[in-house]
Amino acid sequence: MNEGPKSRIRLKFARLAPAKDLSHLEQIKALRGRAAACGLKFWPAKVGGSVTPRMAFGPAVSVGHESLCEYADLYLEEFVREAAVMEKLQPLDDERFRLLSARRIPVFFPSIEAAVNAAEYFMEGRFPAGFSQAAVDAFMALKTLPFEKVKPSGERKTLDARVPVLAASFDQASALLKATLRLAPGRNVKPETVAELMAGAKPEFARIVRKELYWFDSGGKLEVF
Repeated sequence: MNEGPKSRIRLKFARLAPAKDLSHLEQIKALRGRAAACGLKFWPAKVGGSVTPRMAFGPAVSVGHESLCEYADLYLEEFVREAAVMEKLQPLDDERFRLLSARRIPVFFPSIEAAVNAAEYFMEGRFPAGFSQAAVDAFMALKTLPFEKVKPSGERKTLDARVPVLAASFDQASALLKATLRLAPGRNVKPETVAELMAGAKPEFARIVRKELYWFDSGGKLEVF
């Protein structure tokens, strides 16, 4: 009797500049296609009436962002060494996605999305004149900063831009703003929104990269995912 997948492999990808304008669904389709083509015996799932590799994905990255921490769990019908997974998948690297690692995890571990608590972003670009670490510190000293989020549908929602920001710093020499934001469904704030509120005007971003994902340990300390 077939009781379920024998292996669950957690894949970590870099989403490179040519892939930054993909939607989350387009990215999922691309990574599923890569898993289907690599030659591993994947555990099947039905998506839209067709058989495809069973996979689970991490929190969506915004359109326009690059990333060094795109995760996907791949379920397999067989036990496979981590090195063998790398050997099968790395040749499929292209200008859009690069496989960074593959590690075996227990089949019944919590999902990626349920386990991730925060994300770190690097924002490069041209910031308003006078913007400095002092402005970042002033923002971090606030207890709350309500702002109105307007969805493409026109729906308006008031969110707090200060509470999700766990850490932030600005390097004036390289015009690089770093921010670590708590992830909470329905209350997420985009890093570029935080940057605009810190600076008092919208920066001209050259590049936004989701650098790392984190989870909180039992003591409330952030740990790399």
